[in-house]
Amino acid sequence: MPNSNLRFELGAGALAFAVGSLLTLTSGCSSPAAAAVTREDTAPVTVEKATVEERAVPRTVALTGTLVANREAEVASDAAGRVLATFVERGDLVSSGAPLARLDARAAALGSAEAAATAAGLRAQDENARLECERAERLFAEKAISRAERDRTATACSAASSTLSAANARAGLAHKNLSDALIRAPFAGVVVERTVDVGEYVAPGRTVATLVEIRTLRLELAVPEAVTAAVDAGGTVTFDVSAHPGREFSGVVGRLSPKLRTQSRDQLVEVAIDNADGALRPGMFATARLVIGEDRLPSLPASAVVGRSPSERVFVIKNSRVEERVVSTGVKSGDRVALRKGVLAGEVVVLSPSDKLTDGTRVR
Repeated sequence: MPNSNLRFELGAGALAFAVGSLLTLTSGCSSPAAAAVTREDTAPVTVEKATVEERAVPRTVALTGTLVANREAEVASDAAGRVLATFVERGDLVSSGAPLARLDARAAALGSAEAAATAAGLRAQDENARLECERAERLFAEKAISRAERDRTATACSAASSTLSAANARAGLAHKNLSDALIRAPFAGVVVERTVDVGEYVAPGRTVATLVEIRTLRLELAVPEAVTAAVDAGGTVTFDVSAHPGREFSGVVGRLSPKLRTQSRDQLVEVAIDNADGALRPGMFATARLVIGEDRLPSLPASAVVGRSPSERVFVIKNSRVEERVVSTGVKSGDRVALRKGVLAGEVVVLSPSDKLTDGTRVR
Protein backbone atom coordinates (compact mmCIF):
# COMPACT_ATOMS: atom_id res chain seq x y z
CA MET A 1 0.00 0.00 0.00
CA PRO A 2 2.74 2.55 0.80
CA ASN A 3 4.48 1.78 -2.47
CA SER A 4 1.27 2.47 -4.40
CA ASN A 5 0.90 5.94 -2.84
CA LEU A 6 4.47 6.82 -3.60
CA ARG A 7 4.07 5.91 -7.24
CA PHE A 8 0.90 8.04 -7.44
CA GLU A 9 2.57 11.12 -5.93
CA LEU A 10 5.54 10.84 -8.26
CA GLY A 11 3.27 10.47 -11.27
CA ALA A 12 1.27 13.54 -10.31
CA GLY A 13 4.41 15.65 -9.83
CA ALA A 14 5.81 14.62 -13.19
CA LEU A 15 2.55 15.47 -14.86
CA ALA A 16 2.47 18.93 -13.29
CA PHE A 17 6.07 19.63 -14.34
CA ALA A 18 5.32 18.55 -17.91
CA VAL A 19 2.24 20.74 -18.15
CA GLY A 20 4.12 23.78 -16.71
CA SER A 21 6.98 23.31 -19.14
CA LEU A 22 4.58 23.07 -22.05
CA LEU A 23 2.77 26.24 -21.03
CA THR A 24 6.05 28.10 -20.60
CA LEU A 25 7.31 26.97 -23.99
CA THR A 26 4.05 27.88 -25.65
CA SER A 27 4.02 31.32 -24.01
CA GLY A 28 7.65 32.01 -24.94
CA CYS A 29 7.08 31.09 -28.56
CA SER A 30 3.90 33.11 -29.06
CA SER A 31 4.72 36.35 -27.11
CA PRO A 32 6.75 38.25 -29.81
CA ALA A 33 4.24 37.48 -32.48
CA ALA A 34 1.38 38.58 -30.29
CA ALA A 35 3.18 41.82 -29.43
CA ALA A 36 3.93 42.49 -33.09
CA VAL A 37 0.30 41.91 -33.98
CA THR A 38 -0.74 44.24 -31.18
CA ARG A 39 1.54 47.00 -32.44
CA GLU A 40 0.46 46.59 -36.03
CA ASP A 41 -3.20 46.52 -35.09
CA THR A 42 -2.94 49.78 -33.06
CA ALA A 43 -4.81 52.54 -34.91
CA PRO A 44 -2.55 55.38 -36.14
CA VAL A 45 -2.78 58.65 -34.25
CA THR A 46 -4.03 61.66 -36.20
CA VAL A 47 -1.62 64.59 -35.85
CA GLU A 48 -0.99 68.01 -37.35
CA LYS A 49 2.35 68.47 -39.05
CA ALA A 50 4.67 71.21 -40.22
CA THR A 51 7.76 71.29 -42.38
CA VAL A 52 11.01 72.60 -40.90
CA GLU A 53 12.21 75.65 -42.85
CA GLU A 54 15.62 77.27 -43.00
CA ARG A 55 15.36 80.92 -42.07
CA ALA A 56 17.65 83.81 -41.23
CA VAL A 57 17.74 84.32 -37.47
CA PRO A 58 19.70 86.92 -35.49
CA ARG A 59 22.91 85.82 -33.80
CA THR A 60 22.98 87.17 -30.27
CA VAL A 61 25.24 87.37 -27.25
CA ALA A 62 23.81 87.12 -23.73
CA LEU A 63 24.59 90.05 -21.42
CA THR A 64 23.41 91.43 -18.11
CA GLY A 65 22.84 95.05 -17.24
CA THR A 66 20.99 97.60 -15.13
CA LEU A 67 18.23 100.01 -16.07
CA VAL A 68 18.91 103.65 -15.21
CA ALA A 69 16.80 106.76 -15.55
CA ASN A 70 17.29 108.83 -18.66
CA ARG A 71 17.57 111.90 -16.42
CA GLU A 72 17.77 112.24 -12.65
CA ALA A 73 18.06 115.51 -10.74
CA GLU A 74 18.19 116.67 -7.16
CA VAL A 75 16.13 119.82 -7.65
CA ALA A 76 17.61 122.59 -5.48
CA SER A 77 16.42 126.02 -4.44
CA ASP A 78 17.99 129.14 -5.98
CA ALA A 79 16.46 131.39 -3.33
CA ALA A 80 16.46 131.60 0.46
CA GLY A 81 13.36 131.57 2.60
CA ARG A 82 11.00 129.60 4.75
CA VAL A 83 8.92 126.89 3.09
CA LEU A 84 5.28 127.97 2.93
CA ALA A 85 3.84 125.04 0.94
CA THR A 86 4.79 121.76 -0.74
CA PHE A 87 2.91 120.32 -3.71
CA VAL A 88 4.29 116.80 -4.30
CA GLU A 89 4.83 113.48 -2.55
CA ARG A 90 6.95 110.43 -3.31
CA GLY A 91 5.74 108.65 -6.46
CA ASP A 92 3.84 111.62 -7.93
CA LEU A 93 3.99 112.14 -11.67
CA VAL A 94 4.79 115.75 -12.53
CA SER A 95 4.99 117.65 -15.80
CA SER A 96 7.78 119.98 -16.81
CA GLY A 97 7.41 123.28 -14.92
CA ALA A 98 5.05 121.87 -12.30
CA PRO A 99 5.45 123.51 -8.84
CA LEU A 100 7.25 121.46 -6.21
CA ALA A 101 7.39 123.92 -3.28
CA ARG A 102 6.85 127.61 -2.47
CA LEU A 103 9.09 129.77 -0.27
CA ASP A 104 8.23 132.93 1.65
CA ALA A 105 8.77 135.62 -1.01
CA ARG A 106 7.77 138.77 0.89
CA ALA A 107 11.34 140.06 1.19
CA ALA A 108 12.03 139.21 -2.45
CA ALA A 109 8.85 141.02 -3.50
CA LEU A 110 9.87 144.19 -1.64
CA GLY A 111 13.36 144.05 -3.15
CA SER A 112 11.90 143.60 -6.62
CA ALA A 113 9.57 146.57 -6.15
CA GLU A 114 12.44 148.76 -4.94
CA ALA A 115 14.67 147.77 -7.85
CA ALA A 116 11.87 148.45 -10.35
CA ALA A 117 11.23 151.92 -8.88
CA THR A 118 14.93 152.79 -8.95
CA ALA A 119 15.17 151.70 -12.57
CA ALA A 120 12.15 153.82 -13.47
CA GLY A 121 13.74 156.96 -11.90
CA LEU A 122 17.04 156.39 -13.67
CA ARG A 123 15.19 155.84 -16.92
CA ALA A 124 13.77 159.35 -16.66
CA GLN A 125 17.23 160.76 -15.87
CA ASP A 126 18.69 158.94 -18.87
CA GLU A 127 16.02 160.42 -21.14
CA ASN A 128 16.80 163.90 -19.82
CA ALA A 129 20.55 163.36 -20.36
CA ARG A 130 19.88 162.23 -23.93
CA LEU A 131 17.97 165.44 -24.62
CA GLU A 132 20.80 167.50 -23.12
CA CYS A 133 23.31 165.73 -25.38
CA GLU A 134 21.23 166.48 -28.48
CA ARG A 135 20.93 170.15 -27.46
CA ALA A 136 24.69 170.37 -26.80
CA GLU A 137 25.44 168.94 -30.24
CA ARG A 138 23.25 171.59 -31.92
CA LEU A 139 24.81 174.41 -29.91
CA PHE A 140 28.30 173.17 -30.68
CA ALA A 141 27.45 173.05 -34.36
CA GLU A 142 26.31 176.68 -34.12
CA LYS A 143 29.53 177.49 -32.19
CA ALA A 144 27.45 178.65 -29.25
CA ILE A 145 29.36 176.44 -26.77
CA SER A 146 32.91 175.21 -26.55
CA ARG A 147 34.12 171.74 -27.38
CA ALA A 148 34.94 171.13 -23.69
CA GLU A 149 31.38 171.87 -22.64
CA ARG A 150 30.04 169.64 -25.41
CA ASP A 151 32.32 166.79 -24.19
CA ARG A 152 31.21 167.19 -20.56
CA THR A 153 27.59 166.88 -21.63
CA ALA A 154 28.33 163.78 -23.73
CA THR A 155 30.14 162.15 -20.77
CA ALA A 156 27.19 162.83 -18.46
CA CYS A 157 24.86 161.31 -21.05
CA SER A 158 26.97 158.15 -21.30
CA ALA A 159 27.17 157.84 -17.49
CA ALA A 160 23.38 158.13 -17.20
CA SER A 161 22.94 155.35 -19.76
CA SER A 162 25.35 153.06 -17.89
CA THR A 163 23.63 153.77 -14.59
CA LEU A 164 20.29 152.84 -16.12
CA SER A 165 21.69 149.57 -17.46
CA ALA A 166 22.96 148.65 -13.99
CA ALA A 167 19.58 149.48 -12.46
CA ASN A 168 17.79 147.34 -15.04
CA ALA A 169 20.12 144.44 -14.20
CA ARG A 170 19.41 144.81 -10.47
CA ALA A 171 15.69 144.89 -11.19
CA GLY A 172 15.99 141.74 -13.27
CA LEU A 173 17.90 139.97 -10.49
CA ALA A 174 15.31 141.02 -7.94
CA HIS A 175 12.53 139.71 -10.17
CA LYS A 176 14.40 136.39 -10.55
CA ASN A 177 14.72 136.08 -6.76
CA LEU A 178 10.99 136.63 -6.52
CA SER A 179 10.19 133.97 -9.16
CA ASP A 180 12.68 131.52 -7.60
CA ALA A 181 10.50 131.42 -4.50
CA LEU A 182 8.30 129.00 -6.47
CA ILE A 183 10.47 125.93 -7.13
CA ARG A 184 9.44 124.06 -10.30
CA ALA A 185 10.22 120.70 -11.91
CA PRO A 186 12.93 121.05 -14.61
CA PHE A 187 11.48 118.14 -16.64
CA ALA A 188 8.58 115.70 -16.62
CA GLY A 189 9.14 112.71 -14.37
CA VAL A 190 8.39 110.97 -11.08
CA VAL A 191 9.19 112.28 -7.62
CA VAL A 192 11.60 109.92 -5.85
CA GLU A 193 11.72 111.88 -2.62
CA ARG A 194 10.72 115.25 -1.18
CA THR A 195 13.35 116.50 1.28
CA VAL A 196 11.73 119.64 2.76
CA ASP A 197 8.57 120.35 4.68
CA VAL A 198 6.48 123.36 5.59
CA GLY A 199 8.22 125.59 8.12
CA GLU A 200 11.81 124.68 7.22
CA TYR A 201 14.23 127.41 6.23
CA VAL A 202 15.82 126.78 2.85
CA ALA A 203 19.11 128.29 1.74
CA PRO A 204 20.26 128.54 -1.88
CA GLY A 205 21.51 125.14 -3.03
CA ARG A 206 19.34 123.12 -0.64
CA THR A 207 17.76 120.04 -2.32
CA VAL A 208 13.98 120.24 -2.30
CA ALA A 209 13.09 117.03 -4.18
CA THR A 210 14.67 114.29 -6.28
CA LEU A 211 13.14 113.76 -9.71
CA VAL A 212 13.67 111.00 -12.30
CA GLU A 213 12.49 110.75 -15.89
CA ILE A 214 11.18 107.23 -16.59
CA ARG A 215 9.28 107.65 -19.85
CA THR A 216 12.61 106.86 -21.49
CA LEU A 217 15.16 104.64 -19.73
CA ARG A 218 18.70 103.53 -20.51
CA LEU A 219 19.99 99.99 -20.21
CA GLU A 220 23.71 99.94 -19.42
CA LEU A 221 25.50 96.85 -20.75
CA ALA A 222 29.13 95.75 -20.52
CA VAL A 223 30.05 94.18 -23.90
CA PRO A 224 33.06 91.80 -23.92
CA GLU A 225 36.03 92.81 -26.03
CA ALA A 226 35.60 89.81 -28.36
CA VAL A 227 32.29 91.11 -29.77
CA THR A 228 32.78 94.89 -29.64
CA ALA A 229 33.53 95.03 -33.37
CA ALA A 230 30.01 93.75 -34.10
CA VAL A 231 28.25 96.40 -31.97
CA ASP A 232 26.97 99.52 -33.73
CA ALA A 233 24.65 102.35 -32.82
CA GLY A 234 21.13 101.47 -33.91
CA GLY A 235 21.51 97.74 -33.18
CA THR A 236 18.63 95.82 -31.60
CA VAL A 237 18.62 94.55 -28.02
CA THR A 238 15.95 92.40 -26.38
CA PHE A 239 15.79 91.77 -22.65
CA ASP A 240 13.61 90.59 -19.79
CA VAL A 241 13.32 91.44 -16.11
CA SER A 242 12.20 89.29 -13.20
CA ALA A 243 9.37 91.69 -12.35
CA HIS A 244 7.58 90.76 -15.60
CA PRO A 245 8.15 87.03 -16.27
CA GLY A 246 7.33 85.94 -19.80
CA ARG A 247 7.37 89.48 -21.21
CA GLU A 248 10.12 90.56 -23.60
CA PHE A 249 11.24 94.18 -23.92
CA SER A 250 13.38 95.71 -26.65
CA GLY A 251 15.52 98.76 -27.29
CA VAL A 252 18.04 100.30 -29.65
CA VAL A 253 21.75 100.81 -29.03
CA GLY A 254 22.18 104.54 -28.56
CA ARG A 255 25.61 105.39 -27.17
CA LEU A 256 28.89 103.48 -27.13
CA SER A 257 31.86 104.27 -24.95
CA PRO A 258 34.84 105.31 -27.11
CA LYS A 259 37.22 103.15 -25.06
CA LEU A 260 37.33 99.81 -23.24
CA ARG A 261 37.71 99.63 -19.49
CA THR A 262 41.25 98.51 -18.68
CA GLN A 263 40.53 96.13 -15.82
CA SER A 264 37.48 94.33 -17.23
CA ARG A 265 38.31 94.66 -20.96
CA ASP A 266 34.75 95.50 -21.90
CA GLN A 267 32.89 98.38 -23.51
CA LEU A 268 29.99 100.21 -21.92
CA VAL A 269 26.96 100.42 -24.20
CA GLU A 270 23.76 102.36 -23.53
CA VAL A 271 20.47 101.12 -24.95
CA ALA A 272 17.53 103.54 -25.27
CA ILE A 273 14.30 102.02 -23.92
CA ASP A 274 10.82 103.39 -24.60
CA ASN A 275 8.98 103.06 -21.28
CA ALA A 276 5.75 104.86 -22.14
CA ASP A 277 3.63 102.37 -20.17
CA GLY A 278 5.80 102.75 -17.05
CA ALA A 279 6.31 99.00 -16.63
CA LEU A 280 10.06 99.35 -16.04
CA ARG A 281 11.82 101.11 -13.17
CA PRO A 282 15.36 102.46 -12.77
CA GLY A 283 17.56 100.02 -10.89
CA MET A 284 15.99 96.84 -12.33
CA PHE A 285 18.39 94.04 -13.29
CA ALA A 286 17.99 92.89 -16.91
CA THR A 287 19.08 89.82 -18.87
CA ALA A 288 19.71 91.04 -22.40
CA ARG A 289 20.39 89.58 -25.83
CA LEU A 290 22.44 91.81 -28.11
CA VAL A 291 22.19 91.14 -31.86
CA ILE A 292 25.70 90.86 -33.35
CA GLY A 293 24.98 89.13 -36.68
CA GLU A 294 22.77 86.68 -38.55
CA ASP A 295 22.67 82.90 -39.03
CA ARG A 296 20.59 80.60 -41.22
CA LEU A 297 19.12 77.85 -39.05
CA PRO A 298 16.24 75.37 -39.18
CA SER A 299 13.08 77.05 -37.93
CA LEU A 300 9.78 75.52 -36.85
CA PRO A 301 6.65 76.52 -34.90
CA ALA A 302 7.32 76.74 -31.17
CA SER A 303 4.31 74.47 -30.49
CA ALA A 304 6.26 71.53 -31.94
CA VAL A 305 8.80 71.64 -29.10
CA VAL A 306 7.94 69.95 -25.79
CA GLY A 307 9.85 69.87 -22.52
CA ARG A 308 12.39 72.29 -21.18
CA SER A 309 16.10 72.76 -21.72
CA PRO A 310 18.19 70.64 -21.71
CA SER A 311 15.47 68.04 -22.43
CA GLU A 312 13.56 69.79 -25.19
CA ARG A 313 12.19 67.33 -27.74
CA VAL A 314 10.36 67.19 -31.05
CA PHE A 315 8.64 64.33 -32.89
CA VAL A 316 9.82 63.88 -36.48
CA ILE A 317 7.56 61.95 -38.87
CA LYS A 318 9.38 59.17 -40.79
CA ASN A 319 7.52 56.53 -42.81
CA SER A 320 4.23 57.14 -40.99
CA ARG A 321 5.90 56.79 -37.60
CA VAL A 322 7.39 59.35 -35.23
CA GLU A 323 10.97 59.62 -34.06
CA GLU A 324 11.46 61.39 -30.74
CA ARG A 325 14.56 63.61 -30.86
CA VAL A 326 16.30 65.80 -28.34
CA VAL A 327 16.95 69.27 -29.78
CA SER A 328 18.80 72.46 -28.88
CA THR A 329 16.71 75.58 -29.43
CA GLY A 330 17.97 79.02 -30.35
CA VAL A 331 16.34 82.42 -30.75
CA LYS A 332 12.56 82.67 -30.51
CA SER A 333 10.78 85.09 -32.81
CA GLY A 334 7.02 85.37 -32.52
CA ASP A 335 5.50 81.88 -32.70
CA ARG A 336 8.60 80.27 -34.22
CA VAL A 337 11.86 79.02 -32.75
CA ALA A 338 15.23 78.29 -34.35
CA LEU A 339 17.01 74.96 -33.76
CA ARG A 340 20.77 74.63 -33.43
CA LYS A 341 20.79 70.83 -33.58
CA GLY A 342 18.50 67.81 -33.68
CA VAL A 343 16.42 68.50 -36.80
CA LEU A 344 17.27 69.42 -40.40
CA ALA A 345 15.47 71.74 -42.78
CA GLY A 346 12.91 69.87 -44.89
CA GLU A 347 11.98 67.34 -42.22
CA VAL A 348 8.37 67.10 -41.03
CA VAL A 349 7.48 67.45 -37.34
CA VAL A 350 4.34 67.01 -35.26
CA LEU A 351 2.60 70.16 -34.05
CA SER A 352 1.38 70.26 -30.44
CA PRO A 353 2.22 66.59 -29.68
CA SER A 354 0.07 64.93 -27.01
CA ASP A 355 1.40 63.13 -23.94
CA LYS A 356 0.38 59.77 -25.47
CA LEU A 357 2.75 60.20 -28.40
CA THR A 358 5.92 58.09 -27.98
CA ASP A 359 8.84 57.04 -30.14
CA GLY A 360 7.60 54.64 -32.86
CA THR A 361 3.92 55.59 -32.70
CA ARG A 362 2.09 55.27 -36.03
CA VAL A 363 0.60 58.55 -37.22
CA ARG A 364 -1.38 59.88 -40.12
